[in-house]
Amino acid sequence: MNWIDYSLAVLISLPILATFVLGAFLAKNGKHAIGKPTIHPVLFYTGKFFLFAVWALFCLIAIFPEYRSMVPLLIQDQTPDVQKLLSCVFLIPANLIIVPAYLSMGLITNIGLPTGEHELRTSGIYKISRNPMYASFIFLNTATFLYLPSILLLGIMIYGMIVHHFIILGEEKFLEHVFGDEYRRYKSQVPRYF
Repeated sequence: MNWIDYSLAVLISLPILATFVLGAFLAKNGKHAIGKPTIHPVLFYTGKFFLFAVWALFCLIAIFPEYRSMVPLLIQDQTPDVQKLLSCVFLIPANLIIVPAYLSMGLITNIGLPTGEHELRTSGIYKISRNPMYASFIFLNTATFLYLPSILLLGIMIYGMIVHHFIILGEEKFLEHVFGDEYRRYKSQVPRYF
């Protein structure tokens, strides 16, 4: 492994580690991160699970590259260093977006709609994007495809992104209902993704 491989392993591990740390933090504080799905539960949970599984596979292959050949429908036998480097480039903004989004949401983070008290977040990273976690997925998926260019993984990532877009639309309806004009003003000033 060279420095690019080590960089990939670290950069893809960070959002996964941040997700587990946030989950542990929520559990320690007696918070339940599972909320109400905004779309059909099967689509909701499979979209989330499949994307996370693809990124976990990326992390596993970055750490143990000898298992790369087990990834189905790869269109390249090897990933050239220039592609690995580009993957690193896309992982940097992914981390710079998702980690502050987690920190900003803190104890009110939910997978789905909140079931208890909640507030509208409009500061920090949320001044740039209404959905920074989902925006980071675009960078994560691009990095993943550059590193593991598999037709199967590409299909899974496209499915996950389409599902997440519909999740966002459901969340927007909920936020507009709960926060009314405050959310509509925020929505008119801050883009959905970028």
